[in-house]
Amino acid sequence: MMPKFTITTDAGDGPDAFDQPLDFPSAKAATADAKVALTEMARERLPENEEANLAVAIRDEAGTEIYRAGLHFEAQAVNGPK
Repeated sequence: MMPKFTITTDAGDGPDAFDQPLDFPSAKAATADAKVALTEMARERLPENEEANLAVAIRDEAGTEIYRAGLHFEAQAVNGPK
């Protein structure tokens, strides 16, 4: 039986935990999936926004946070067309 992990994402509007824990073969596989989730959130959010604060966290079956990653993005036009 594979270990279960709970992934919580935050796309800037508050944390959102997956309804059910997900099966992964290892914590390393769960963290790799979390990194992909973070990049997907950035791809969806950034074209429409000049600023974004994105985060993802993973908890193991005991509820202990084992991984956290975040991304802050801020864009400004500098000396260009307005």
